[in-house]
Amino acid sequence: MQYIVLHELPGRLRLQLTLPRRPAVDPAQVEAYFQDLAGLLKVSFNPGTRCLLIRFDPRLASREAVLGRLESAPPPRSLRRRPPSTLERKKKTVIRSGTLLLMGPLFPLPVRTVLAVLGALPIFRKGTAALANGRLNVDVLDASAVGAAMATRDFLTASVISFLLKLGDYLEEWTRKRSHTLLAGLFHVGEEWAWVVRDGRETRIGLDEVREGDTVVARMGSFIPVDGVVLDGEALVNQACLTGESLPVARRRGKSVYAGTVVEEGSLQIRAVKVGTDTRAAQVVRIIEAAEDLKAETQSRGEALADQVVPYSFLLSGATLALTGNPARAAGVLLVDYSCAIKLATPLAILASLARSARRRVLIKGGKFLEKLAQVDAFIFDKTGTLTEATPQVAEVVAFKGFDRDFVLREAACVEEHFPHPVATAVVRYAAAQGLIHAEEHAEVEYVLAHGIVSRHHGRRIVVGSRHFVHEDEGVDVTAAAGYRDAFARRGYSLLYVAIGRELAGLIAIHDPLRPDAKSFIAALRNSGIGRIVMLTGDNEATARTIAAQVGIGEYYAQAFPEKKVEIVRQLQKEGFTVAMVGDGINDSPALAEADVGISMTHGADIAQEACDVLLMGGTLADILAARTIAREAMGLIRTNFNHILVINSAAMAMAVTGVAPPVVSAAVHNLATIGVGLQALKPLRRRK
Repeated sequence: MQYIVLHELPGRLRLQLTLPRRPAVDPAQVEAYFQDLAGLLKVSFNPGTRCLLIRFDPRLASREAVLGRLESAPPPRSLRRRPPSTLERKKKTVIRSGTLLLMGPLFPLPVRTVLAVLGALPIFRKGTAALANGRLNVDVLDASAVGAAMATRDFLTASVISFLLKLGDYLEEWTRKRSHTLLAGLFHVGEEWAWVVRDGRETRIGLDEVREGDTVVARMGSFIPVDGVVLDGEALVNQACLTGESLPVARRRGKSVYAGTVVEEGSLQIRAVKVGTDTRAAQVVRIIEAAEDLKAETQSRGEALADQVVPYSFLLSGATLALTGNPARAAGVLLVDYSCAIKLATPLAILASLARSARRRVLIKGGKFLEKLAQVDAFIFDKTGTLTEATPQVAEVVAFKGFDRDFVLREAACVEEHFPHPVATAVVRYAAAQGLIHAEEHAEVEYVLAHGIVSRHHGRRIVVGSRHFVHEDEGVDVTAAAGYRDAFARRGYSLLYVAIGRELAGLIAIHDPLRPDAKSFIAALRNSGIGRIVMLTGDNEATARTIAAQVGIGEYYAQAFPEKKVEIVRQLQKEGFTVAMVGDGINDSPALAEADVGISMTHGADIAQEACDVLLMGGTLADILAARTIAREAMGLIRTNFNHILVINSAAMAMAVTGVAPPVVSAAVHNLATIGVGLQALKPLRRRK
């Protein structure tokens, strides 16, 4: 597409495009060429002057990258129109209604009457539909108020009220759209375009047209539009939006990339594996948006109370008419309701807070979990993967009763490699580092949840797992390990017992380093007001005691298996605590589901991520404190908004009843209050942290 640079400053370009005046070009389609440009701050196109204004962050996007978009753009005739959005339709309705209201004095009375009736028809239809469905809600109130004004032949008031209601409807839609736009902007999953190789040529198509298996091209400065695997090229990719990594990572052939991440340097050809709503970023946004349906109890109570007030509004309106004989005052009462503002502000505050937490790499899966997180006063931590690094290492291998050390390690690695667990991986990795190669000579491997692994080797039963499993379940004598067990426990090591042919063959000592921030995190959590902190581990008593002392936790439970973890959660709940369970393993899933709030790390088992209510995508303990702060501030914001709604609308209703102000003023105060609390509800999205 051809252009002329009219004016430029660092980070700002004003261009004139060479476009025909007919057919008219949809501005949104021109602006869409830049929506996947990293560092874009603002883009606007005026079809009348054919001027394009682009503002961008020079640190993230270069002048050449911006102009390159236009140079590669298709001819104007290929720009496709799209149907107007709901927001655009409502905007046109407001403009039309406002224009007719201003021009009203120029028309004769019969014409003004007809215009007032026509303008009120959408309001009457909504009110009638609500009554037909057996609902006595704000739509009925609005229709009744406009009808009351018309019944007194005050068509000017009816027209003003109709305009204000339409304006309020538009502003509510704008507020919702704004929240969703900001949310989508966190992961850049809105309406976009992609460059795809088809028939040997690069073609620019809508993102909704990209299919699995397509070859997608992403160049420097662009957002990657799909989840996929690199086919060709090399680039540095900023994945901060999904992983929280502060530095870009190198991506080359065979490496995975994700939608919403940014190519900072280089270019890639990517085979699309997941597209559209199936990408990881889109799933995160969808979870947050769907979380609106999981209402907090505060929201449900507020909405129920607001709906219960509606019949009393009619009663108050009728009483006002009976006592004053003034239809205008009665109509003014009908124009004030509480439910509209509550039903707008409360879900917006929750959605904005969920988006804010997502920006901090914490995915909270619903408003009710946000509320529960704010109420939590007891935390339970599974040790492995939460308080520790989840990167266990083999510290030492001990053999017994004539068994060779290398033989014990090799056979343990041979069966452990079939189990995708960090401890099993540590054993396999250590055996490989020792140069021990094992042949697949064992029978089928059986995994016993939270206990260990069982198989057969040359006719002999081989068991690898905890002391409880090997000794109590399998009946193997472990007396020879007693001295080692205590010594290793004092050093904070966990033990794997290896038994072959019902004899104890050896021990494998596992060291899982504590997270560097574990101790300071526990102290900060306690200082934030958490009264009960518990650590659970499958380790023996001595190891559990050592680890708990190192991080500053006084209450702990050793050899805690899945059923024991659930039992502890239930016990704390019986004592009146609101319990958060933090874990990342398969054996944590029952307790995660049982707790009031289940919290899991993003590196944890898939089933744990499914069972949890809060997912720490950044994988840091500090994110738990941040999420709890966000949750508490969200509940405070909801309470503040509710109080404002109550006070302002009650004042407007009092003005209507006493006749201090006409119905138009009551309607204006009510609508302005609704929009005000709606904008206030978006406050969490405006915060940087």
